[in-house]
Parts: sequence; structure tokens; C-alpha cells
Amino acid sequence: LHLPCIAFRVTAVKRSRAQDQEIYEVKADGLHDLLVTTKDKLIQFSSRRPTMQTFLLIRPWNRYLLELPDFAEPSELEELSDVADNTQSEEGRWSPPRSPLQDSPGGFSEAQESVDLELSGRLGALRLAARLEQPFSAFLLARQRGGEYKRIASDHNIIAQVKDLSSIPDMIRTLEIL
Repeated sequence: LHLPCIAFRVTAVKRSRAQDQEIYEVKADGLHDLLVTTKDKLIQFSSRRPTMQTFLLIRPWNRYLLELPDFAEPSELEELSDVADNTQSEEGRWSPPRSPLQDSPGGFSEAQESVDLELSGRLGALRLAARLEQPFSAFLLARQRGGEYKRIASDHNIIAQVKDLSSIPDMIRTLEIL
């Protein structure tokens, strides 16, 4: 499985005391510290006691982050096809319907349309940033000898929250999962 995701490198794992559960305090670059409960025994490590194995906490990429629609139902596709047929330009490419204001002498200028597109892009980026700052269910992965990753099962959802949005562009990857 090739999984597009945002990957946060785990920098420390420390076991907490619990009677019948393995609870670990986990630190990762770009995330607030969190707890992981698992039946698996994790290698404890920190910057002072490093490990050779790489661990990641990941947020799988999904269409919702970019506000992309889900796949349309067949009836919706027919409606979209009808709309597309009615809104094609002379060159055969889709173009949005024109406003009567655009055709009037005092209508929108190309500069105004450019400003509107830029503003729309900035608003989309702000909405994406707001979504990325929300807590999310993360997966804990351990790198295997062949370079692929294996998920470590957790007894509870691993709820993580981004601490530093500025580092996210460098963390977007596609991982091979066993």
C-alpha cells in the first residue's frame, strides 16, 4: 500500500507506569506530546539514547483537507454533464457562466477577476491551515529493514495535534506500508 500522508518523525518514546497496559509518552517533531496505549512493547529512546529504528506518527492525506468533492453518483454526473454542455466556450473548454455585470460597460475588469482568484486562493489556504491545526487521529508506524513501514496497533485512537504548521510542507510524503 502506498499511502500519501503528512509524516511526523518520532523523537522520543518513554514508558509510563501502568498496571496492565503499555502506555508510552511520545514526542514527535511538529506535534504536541501525546500518549499511546498498545499491547506491543515499544523501544524506548530519546535524543540522549537514540535508536536505529525510525518511528513516525502520520496523518493520512484525504480529499477533505483540500475541500475536494467525493465521487459523484451517476445521476449527479449526468447533471454535471448537462451543466458542462451548457457552459462550454467557443474553444470547447469549460468556462464559468458570465454575469450580466461582466458584459456591461461598467462590469468587472480582468484585474478585478485576478484579485478575486487570488483572494479565493488565500482563503482556501487559510481554511487548509485551520483544518491542519485541528486534532486528528494518527497512526504510529515503525520502519522495517526493507525500508517499508508497519503500523503499530494502538488500544485507543492516537489523537495528535500539530504544534508548528510551518514544517508541514517538508513532511508531505508517500510511504510504503506493509
